[in-house]
Amino acid sequence: MTIIVLEESRNEMSEDFGPGDVVSYIGKIHAAPADPFIPGDSADRTFCGKDTFGRDKLAYRPSAPGAPWYPPNKRRWVCRDCNTALRAS
Repeated sequence: MTIIVLEESRNEMSEDFGPGDVVSYIGKIHAAPADPFIPGDSADRTFCGKDTFGRDKLAYRPSAPGAPWYPPNKRRWVCRDCNTALRAS
């Protein structure tokens, strides 16, 4: 199974850059199955059931069998529900 890694952004108003300026932070890292009809794209839903629309695709592939599905430097943002669903499959 091909897994597409997606980043969910979280936008917050910044106090440093002036009123009304928005700063984007990492919200969660989700996993989605690949779309069977469009290579390289994700299906419509993540493994936790969220819509994939508006999420940024990360250019990440596990380096070896048994490697995590997510980039190791983004571990603290991994969606627990996606992770649980992938471990169960």
